[in-house]
Amino acid sequence: MVNSVKTNIKCGKCGKPISDAVYEFGGVKLCEDCYLDDVIASQPRKCVMK
Repeated sequence: MVNSVKTNIKCGKCGKPISDAVYEFGGVKLCEDCYLDDVIASQPRKCVMK
């Protein structure tokens, strides 16, 4: 989910102030970088050695 609210919100993961869009993942407000990291890390992985 993307909330484009311009307030002084800090990222729940890295603590940086969020000046652009605020993302929420797993109930935590995140900056774009941390959001993308968490989304990519949560994707199921397939074994490439098949």
